[in-house]
Amino acid sequence: MALLAAVALVACGGRDRVIVGAGTSIVDSGFIGSVAADYTGNVSIVGGATAELLELAASGSVSVAIVHDEVQELAYMAAHPDAARRAVFASRFLVVGPPDLVASVSSSTAADVFAEIAANDWTFVTRDDNSGTHVRELALWDLAGISPAAESYVATGQGMGFTLQVADQRGAFTLVEEGAYLAARDTLSLEPIRLAPSDDVLNPYSAILVDEAGRAFFEWLTSPAGAAAVVKANDALFGGVVYQPAGFSD
Repeated sequence: MALLAAVALVACGGRDRVIVGAGTSIVDSGFIGSVAADYTGNVSIVGGATAELLELAASGSVSVAIVHDEVQELAYMAAHPDAARRAVFASRFLVVGPPDLVASVSSSTAADVFAEIAANDWTFVTRDDNSGTHVRELALWDLAGISPAAESYVATGQGMGFTLQVADQRGAFTLVEEGAYLAARDTLSLEPIRLAPSDDVLNPYSAILVDEAGRAFFEWLTSPAGAAAVVKANDALFGGVVYQPAGFSD
């Protein structure tokens, strides 16, 4: 497994190094690296899908996991009662696509947009990797009452950056976190559909403390100092709040 090999490589950096697994969207956007730069300890970040990161957590290969799928998170916590889980920040999902097709979309909710994409047989690119983004995408197809047609449903099995590139090359739609889209926007022709605010596109992240090696970073990230680093990273990368700091409770 390539991700496990990457973890093993960064673990060679020293005994005091904390290995943090984070979703590819917040890695690809540069956001979590910018946040962690304000931490005074020695941290290495590896990116992966939520399912991959929780597998690494279960094996003790990462000390903290920053993930964004509640169902998978709660299943992990049930199986690992000694772990700790706290909300850290939240963003939102966007549906993006080629400008000419985006201009013709009439729907304003994510599920209705998905239904419109399917009705027009427009191509949709899915990550298909059990990431938080992929899980939310499947939930939106289910909410729309649709199983996407195989011929117009392209799976990458890869992270958000690569999936955006494939969608751009194919003139297709995809679901993406706002931060990841904004970070790549200048290299893409894709544009977002204007969606009404809704819990369906809210994207909360949690930090999970896996072992004591990660406690100092976990406590810092979920403290006012960590929230200040989140605000600072937002300003530096996006010029405004994309990732909203969360409250700090177990």
